[in-house]
Amino acid sequence: MLMQSEIAGIGRRLLATVLDFLILHLVLTVVLRNMLLSPAGVWMVDFIFIVIYSAIFVGVMGQTPGKMLLGLRVIDAQGGGLNYVQTFRRAVVKWAPVFVLFIVMALLTPEELYQSPADGEVMDTVEVDAQSAVASSTAMVIGTVVWVVLIHIARRHPDGQGIHDRVAETFVIRTG
Repeated sequence: MLMQSEIAGIGRRLLATVLDFLILHLVLTVVLRNMLLSPAGVWMVDFIFIVIYSAIFVGVMGQTPGKMLLGLRVIDAQGGGLNYVQTFRRAVVKWAPVFVLFIVMALLTPEELYQSPADGEVMDTVEVDAQSAVASSTAMVIGTVVWVVLIHIARRHPDGQGIHDRVAETFVIRTG
């Protein structure tokens, strides 16, 4: 049984998640810059890569770079080693709520807002219809509420487990 002092706090875990997202998103933005993907396509590729990134790092080392920086490690709830079914399940359940939000927002945002002016040109004013603005804002609010609920669920759990940890039967502990 884990000691309560070994279990990682929600703040550190959230910061590690943000760091992992930023690391991978910045790398993929540079790599995908010249590809002709729609904004929703970019978010879908990001989702696929962050699931692979998370599952492999956690499967091989027990931690992602964000977790390494903050002294955290993912362990199996039964005390055994992690397997890739666990780590992929954990990654999909962890990242899906975020990326569904980004993909829906990208699909609802008018395409004109994503167009860049050519060098030396000034972009014309783009009119956005009220329905698109409301739909995009609604997706943002729903996504925010989902995140707040997921964080609240993790905070209320006696062992600080998020839904993704419960589904994968894992814990996040402090290593230092």
